[in-house]
Amino acid sequence: MLKQLPMEDARQALLDKIAPLESEVIPTMNAIGRILAADIIAPYDLPPYRQAAMDGFAVSCKERQEDKFLIKEILEAGEIPDFDLEPGEAAGVLTGGHIPQYTEKVIRQEDICIIGDYITVNRTPGDNNIRSQGEDFKSGSVIARSSTRITPGLIAILTAFGLRKIRVIRRPKVAILSLGREIIPYDQDPNPGEVRDSNGPLLSSLVTLQGGSPSVLVSQSYPAEKLHSQIQQADMVITIGGTAEGSNDKGRELLDGAGAQPVFLGYQVKPGSHTCAGVRDGKPVIMLSGNPMACFVGYYLLAYPALRALQGLNPELKRFPAVATSPFPKKGGPRRFLLGYALYGPEGWRVAVLPAQKSSMRRSLAGCNCLIDLPAGHPPVHPGADVCIIPILDLA
Repeated sequence: MLKQLPMEDARQALLDKIAPLESEVIPTMNAIGRILAADIIAPYDLPPYRQAAMDGFAVSCKERQEDKFLIKEILEAGEIPDFDLEPGEAAGVLTGGHIPQYTEKVIRQEDICIIGDYITVNRTPGDNNIRSQGEDFKSGSVIARSSTRITPGLIAILTAFGLRKIRVIRRPKVAILSLGREIIPYDQDPNPGEVRDSNGPLLSSLVTLQGGSPSVLVSQSYPAEKLHSQIQQADMVITIGGTAEGSNDKGRELLDGAGAQPVFLGYQVKPGSHTCAGVRDGKPVIMLSGNPMACFVGYYLLAYPALRALQGLNPELKRFPAVATSPFPKKGGPRRFLLGYALYGPEGWRVAVLPAQKSSMRRSLAGCNCLIDLPAGHPPVHPGADVCIIPILDLA
């Protein structure tokens, strides 16, 4: 059994047990934020034919440069020309519309004068103002690769091709189990000695933002059957509380009781060093500290990468060098993660150490957009010190 591992070793030991979920086919319009399960290939050229890039006149000047053209026809919206342009001829066209065969240029409406059956060109365009067939996508080219997160822009491309359904990775079901005799659901009034659950809603919100489908359950007892039930119903289980070694902390016993194989028990990180993890039937069980900040940090170091792995995404956390703009006076001890707020400017990343860094406090959770990674035995952090940050949320 692996105890008190370095953080990267603990995370990798867990990731080694995780495989991406199966795929499903869903309507394209329901796919925003989902993860592609297969490459999408362009079924035909886009645009599928040569188009006018603007309202104006298509002209043919193949044999000689012309400044006067005979108007052969004015095309209406959606009309397909049944004629070719000869040198010296022009046809009125609309943006995105078909252009006649042998069109050399489209001259915009503002740059011509119409005199009788002719147009004269006041200003020759520098561009031909023609959208070439397949200039956006060629038939058979890759529109998007597997493991791509679907954005509004990709939705626009898929619907331009008329793709009504696409194959995506199934959304991971994440069961969040808040443990503790004193914990009650957040929407209930506490009796003396009871505490509302805020960690469950915190993790539920993070899981939702990052592609999972969460459910939250509060349990004042520690029955292994309840954990086993959650494992059967979900793709990943996160428990909160009960990971330390006091008389009221039974979380680790749940792994054995639920038939889960321990992956590691504790890792060399502060806050949340008693965090542990197991796996059953290929499903990760991650047991986080009940202290709010430790719960938040543990989620990003372990549960977030696991959630990405279930979706077929790269689980590696991004890391950037930054310059601290505020101090942290403590020094030494194990590797420590602080909550920070980072901005990128002309001189690179700059990060403020947020106040209230006790693991039991929630104050800085709302404004945090990065974790500050301080190595074991670190000195006090002074303004201007070089640090390493892990962007999260809107910076991820």
